Amino acid sequence: MLVQCHRRCCICHRFCGVKIETDHMIPAAEQGGDNIENAIPVCFECHAEIHSYNDDHPRGRKFTAGELEGHKNEWLRLCKDQPEIMINTARNVEVGPLQALIDELEFNEAVARAESEGDMGCLFQLDQFHRAIEHGSISILMDEIRTSVIEVYRVMGSANTKINAIWLQAPGAGMKNAQAESRKLINESKKQIGPAKECLLAFLGTKKEA
Repeated sequence: MLVQCHRRCCICHRFCGVKIETDHMIPAAEQGGDNIENAIPVCFECHAEIHSYNDDHPRGRKFTAGELEGHKNEWLRLCKDQPEIMINTARNVEVGPLQALIDELEFNEAVARAESEGDMGCLFQLDQFHRAIEHGSISILMDEIRTSVIEVYRVMGSANTKINAIWLQAPGAGMKNAQAESRKLINESKKQIGPAKECLLAFLGTKKEA
């Protein structure tokens, strides 16, 4: 089936490479089978959207099993009957906003591990968080995960503000206080980045089994 779909997501048609999964159209919890007839190839982002719908706080329209089957059958038909579309369509390998957010959190983990004061000049990266907001990816997260991600980025943003202020200050008592405040925020970020990243990995279904 991955050959038939050319490793493109059956929902958004983006080329995924290894960043593709076969999801259940009818969930296993609802007696959906582990067979190819019940499988649909999707990218990490679409996989997350399929399973993120909150029936208690509905926003938009959820994916139904019938709709997923329709997307799958239509895309596989196009791939079979009109293979030329693969030639004319750019192989976009850009990762989705949530996967990029995980990569950014991994970089920020390294920033938070810096021990010396001289290393405090490296700011936390926030670009992928803003990108995820612009794409509406933060809004599809479950409440607990969304709160965790927003809070850790709030703390990292505060740390960046303090670090920037240090470089604008003249040496003195104020400098020491600013460094202490920055270190406190960096340490707070250090505690929160890992759990937020693990929640996102589990949400995307890419967390490795122990």
